[in-house]
Amino acid sequence: MATREEDIIRRYFGAFNKHDLEGVIACFHPEPVVVDNEGRRHEGVDAVRLLYRFQFSLAADGRCDLRTLVGYDGRGMAESLFHGTIDRDGTVIKALGAEVFEFADERIKEIRDHHRVLD
Repeated sequence: MATREEDIIRRYFGAFNKHDLEGVIACFHPEPVVVDNEGRRHEGVDAVRLLYRFQFSLAADGRCDLRTLVGYDGRGMAESLFHGTIDRDGTVIKALGAEVFEFADERIKEIRDHHRVLD
């Protein structure tokens, strides 16, 4: 049986894969933080919305397939495989991802996102 945290992680990835911006935002706490792969902190709903809008604009077919996840006691981790085609030049990207989640009030409070591009 899945934990509440695991259900939220699945819902987040489902919305991400549909490029459903409002669905992604609905998974977040009202005071969210996303730490991107370069270590930049995106704090607050407006900054997080802007980040995902930008990400969705890069690759119309971009998606993250969950490979494994675990979540309990207000924390979670997921391993994903991102794949997509950069719209502006046709470059195909495949990257192994590790996302670390913290939850508050049954929503995502913070995500620390780590990706390594695969050859």
